[in-house]
Amino acid sequence: MKIANTILNNLDEKIQQAGLPDREELTTYEGVIQKSSLMLFILVAAAAATWYSGYAANPLTLQVSAIMGLVIAFIISFKPVTAPFLAPLYAILEGMALASLSFFCEINYPGIATNAVLITLSIFAVSLLLYAKQIVTVDNDFKKMVMTATFAVVIVYLMNFVFSFLGIQIPMLHESGIIGIAFSLMVVGIATFNLFLDFQLVAEAVEEQAPKYFEWYCAFGLTVTLVWLYIEILKLLRKLRK
Repeated sequence: MKIANTILNNLDEKIQQAGLPDREELTTYEGVIQKSSLMLFILVAAAAATWYSGYAANPLTLQVSAIMGLVIAFIISFKPVTAPFLAPLYAILEGMALASLSFFCEINYPGIATNAVLITLSIFAVSLLLYAKQIVTVDNDFKKMVMTATFAVVIVYLMNFVFSFLGIQIPMLHESGIIGIAFSLMVVGIATFNLFLDFQLVAEAVEEQAPKYFEWYCAFGLTVTLVWLYIEILKLLRKLRK
């Protein structure tokens, strides 16, 4: 899920690929906050509508919305200029997917979705505080470490996806044993570290005077990470409850 920050990490390269719109309208912290808040509102609204309409109980809702959301994420990652148009659509699709995923988890583990939301928000708040107070600094070494770890997780998930067609699963990683729980804890940690990359991307966008549309790209990146973090926390809580 975390493609936006790992594939296109260099801000100047993103801007050059997308072209240089009118520089009179530049990215600001206020603009990123507004767009990010709007993205989360759209996501939550879509999730609530999917849940209370009953569509969350349909497995196709999860499958179709997740696949379409992934396609949209790829497009935005390679073409940041499309973010103002596609980022809200991504939020809608992910809201639908998360509602369906949460519904099926709630069937076996009541209250797990609420706990996952609270933990996700708590991690986000603490991470933002640590970054704002410069307790955690994002340098090139930090970026390389996080990106390498993220790619490693992506590779493991891709391998598991391919093996699933053969009826094979990577042993113990998705089970509730010590190794499975340790793996989930590690992935939650990596997703959390990606939040710092998102914060740094916002800071660089403002400092480098990126065009206004980049506010939507930054908001998209934060949303991607929060969605990934929520899913991984949901997996971790499910393993712990087992």
